[in-house]
Amino acid sequence: MLSIMKNAAIRIFALSLFHSRILTLIRVFFNNFHLKRSEYCKISIPYVKKRKSKNFQILTYHRVNDDNDPFFSGMRVSIFEKHMEYLSYHFNILPLEEIIKYMRDNDIPENTIAITFDDGYRDVYLNAYPILKKFSIPATIFLPTSCIDTGEILWHDRVFSAFRETQQPLLMEYGIDTKTYSLGTVEEKLRAQHDILRFLRSLDSHERSAWIDCLIAKLFPQGRKKFFEMMLSWDDIKVMHAHGILFGSHTVTHPIISKISLDQAVWEIYESKKVIESHLGSPVRTFAYPNGKEEDFNHTTKELLQEAGYVCALTTILGTNAYGQDLFALRRGQPWETDLPLFAAKLNWYKFCS
Repeated sequence: MLSIMKNAAIRIFALSLFHSRILTLIRVFFNNFHLKRSEYCKISIPYVKKRKSKNFQILTYHRVNDDNDPFFSGMRVSIFEKHMEYLSYHFNILPLEEIIKYMRDNDIPENTIAITFDDGYRDVYLNAYPILKKFSIPATIFLPTSCIDTGEILWHDRVFSAFRETQQPLLMEYGIDTKTYSLGTVEEKLRAQHDILRFLRSLDSHERSAWIDCLIAKLFPQGRKKFFEMMLSWDDIKVMHAHGILFGSHTVTHPIISKISLDQAVWEIYESKKVIESHLGSPVRTFAYPNGKEEDFNHTTKELLQEAGYVCALTTILGTNAYGQDLFALRRGQPWETDLPLFAAKLNWYKFCS
């Protein structure tokens, strides 16, 4: 009950800010000051500190559709359009590679933000791209090349599909701990899926593939959909590229880079770049780490990316980016908020806290 009341209060506060000029004034203040923290990341007195340089934000999206799929939800098309409309009026949306040049020169324009998409789903072309065109918004899409025009899907989509389509009441003795999961309701399936995804992300590619095969054998999903049109095609990509959308690498097979061998990491990093460049005829300079948490990449990964000719790499670590920051550990925000005032308020709050 208290949690519901707290969330309602936050939404009312965000709504009041949104419909006043206060949010604009707050944005100006947050562009010049940030929350002061001690070396132990605790808030310290005085509470605010003058920024040494301007910073910018990167937003990451995945799917944009109205499927209402609980196993891998996309952002509703109408919500995405509201996000883009708001950003186009209140932020300076620039191509990621252009922002990197400004960052290197310590000359980041005020209120700069970049839009990115991970994983290369086709609904980005069908639903998000027309909205990006409508508001003349640049974006960067990160591609896992093994899934483009091949009928293959990402490993996590195999997991989502298995839970979505199974009719089994139980998942018996799965994982290293041989746990048993009840699958009688959607909520129980989602809890099991969350637990199993965490387990699978801890494995190397070969182990993970074997355990996913085991999962599918145990769940025996019925009526599995055809996945050929789930991912972008090269024709889709070329159309968007011709209209200014940029493309970066998201590896070949979407592994957790820190969990694979050095030889495989080299292949994933170089091969994906080569494939995209061969189709588009232009250099690929940006990279996004699959999963993108701190434990999913390391110093060796960064060195490989620099040697391969990338200029930056993006994480999914929350925060903003400023002059002098590691270009191969750029931070991004995931805008899950469906409420526009809350989305607007959080963008400013995240900037203040970074």
